[in-house]
Amino acid sequence: MKKIISSFFLISLFSFISCCEQEESAQKSQIEIPNEEELMAKYGPKDLTVEQVDSILKSIKWETNKNSTILGSKNAKKGGTLRIGSYLYPNNLRAYGPNSNYVINLYINQIVHETLLRIDPVTLEYMPGLADKWFIADDKKTFFFHIDERAKWQDSNPVTAFDIVATWDFLSNDGLKDPFTQDLMNKFERPKALTGNIVMIKPKEIGWQEFLNLSIMVLIFPQHILENLTHEEYLKNFNDKLMLGSGPYKFEKATPNQDIVLKRNPGWWGSSLSVNRGLYNFDRIEYIFYTEETVLDEKFKKGDIDVLYVRAARKWVRDFLPEKIPEIKKNQIIKQRIFVKAPQGLSGYHFNLNKKPFDDIRVRKALYLLYNREEMMDKLFFNEYKFQDSHFPNSPYENKNNPKIRFNPTEAIKLLEEAGYSQKSLNDDGYIEKDGKVFEFDLNFMSGGDTRIETLYQEELKKVGIKVNLKKVTWAQHTKELDEKTFMVAGVSYTSGPFPPPEEHYHSKFADKKNTNNIWGFKNERVDQICEEYNREYDLKKRIKLIQELDSIVTNDYISILNWYSDNVRILYWNKFGMPEFVLTGVFYDSRSTGREIQSIIAFWWYDEEADKELQRAIKNDLTLPAKPAEVREWEKLK
Repeated sequence: MKKIISSFFLISLFSFISCCEQEESAQKSQIEIPNEEELMAKYGPKDLTVEQVDSILKSIKWETNKNSTILGSKNAKKGGTLRIGSYLYPNNLRAYGPNSNYVINLYINQIVHETLLRIDPVTLEYMPGLADKWFIADDKKTFFFHIDERAKWQDSNPVTAFDIVATWDFLSNDGLKDPFTQDLMNKFERPKALTGNIVMIKPKEIGWQEFLNLSIMVLIFPQHILENLTHEEYLKNFNDKLMLGSGPYKFEKATPNQDIVLKRNPGWWGSSLSVNRGLYNFDRIEYIFYTEETVLDEKFKKGDIDVLYVRAARKWVRDFLPEKIPEIKKNQIIKQRIFVKAPQGLSGYHFNLNKKPFDDIRVRKALYLLYNREEMMDKLFFNEYKFQDSHFPNSPYENKNNPKIRFNPTEAIKLLEEAGYSQKSLNDDGYIEKDGKVFEFDLNFMSGGDTRIETLYQEELKKVGIKVNLKKVTWAQHTKELDEKTFMVAGVSYTSGPFPPPEEHYHSKFADKKNTNNIWGFKNERVDQICEEYNREYDLKKRIKLIQELDSIVTNDYISILNWYSDNVRILYWNKFGMPEFVLTGVFYDSRSTGREIQSIIAFWWYDEEADKELQRAIKNDLTLPAKPAEVREWEKLK
């Protein structure tokens, strides 16, 4: 499934490190590395004197993070192969360029190439990546990065400040044919290498997002490869292979529509760092592609792939049962639910505040009170989810004092009466009439989609005299009505991450404009102030408090009927792996997004040879292995 490239932002946060390869010995022998004087002439500060550069260097007050969270296990061992099943082979393997914005491209490249900094997945603080130190000038108009002198490419050449400038040059060029990436890079002036290890970068606008995006979103490429590579060659030659990188894995091979194989880089420069202890342990990562999800399930049961993420609650509750699958009953396959503390996306039905009667908060709240989530959860979703009571569910940004709206027809009718929609005004068809008009509205749903939720809601509203017209729309029509704000009520879901962008969703300046994410037409002066303060505030704790205040305002304005979310990840795996007690990283990604748990497995699990021997013996002799916890709640201990 295609995913917007901005999701790369979230994956970069997850990636503790990253890497890749391309015929290194041949490259090494063919490429002549310029000396530092030549590189400085090309990538250095042409508009600054030696004295000015020296003055700038003396003004830098380096920052770093020596207390980064160490999540890798001391018991981890290197070796073995991890076989991952997937479907929809990508159009190419590139990180950038046309048709490269597929989830699989991001997952592969984020363990192939590295970024300047990383984000601590527990504290959300910056931590070293290719740069071991950084500095944001007091005026917030200049960023500095010191490249770790230990960092090296997979052909043993050092990573330098020149690589950062060369990467900017390459990614900002029209020849890349990647508007999103070009736009991102062009938010900064061309970087300047002040020394071989120090680079200075100036954003064109002031804001903490600029530093964040630059630090953790941009994969750094080797200057000595880019120097001899045109954009046309990049777009043509890197469809079925990857450029060499600086991280823990190298590209081995790819067979279109069949597999992609990466191998561990034994010379990875980051392996000696304490923060990387116990990470990236598999010798080989094999992505194996199938045509359909049902085929994937069967291949897993046969042991052709090692791990399976179960997205559908129905499958988890009805299909993957010990009584149906003997391997689960005998603990040869482990069925496990991992609870996470990760931001979940906003999901629900949203009101167009410019359409009557949704300009009346009493009507909006009444319609929310008539949304019988309890019945839906029980009948449709096997009680596998939790109710959303926030626009930022399961995250630090959620305001815990938000109202907990539950099904309450009595209270709803009272509010409707106050708004002039009386039960005494029912017509012969049983619908409320006001000023000669039936109280009715269109509720948009996608063509071909499951309408069980909408139908239950329609029936509930009919009981109190409200007519709901279920409006079948195509994807094109759906997005058009949202963009032009012509819908009445529409179901929309958003993914989420650790650093939400409230301005694009809630600022009044977007309320009356087309093609924005403020689909409600929501306006609130204090929310506008919060958005603006948030954009200027570099302190994460203060930003969290600001969003908590915003969350209270928008939730109490009932601009949305909120749905539910999952606070856990459901996985199955063959019992031959070692792993940390937490099993999966679970503190920052949206658990609805397919594949993130696989990235966590690649980073933290390891092949356990003895466990595999026991597994094979159990399969051969029809034996039961020791059980593992059905639920893992390690992240719930996190304060």
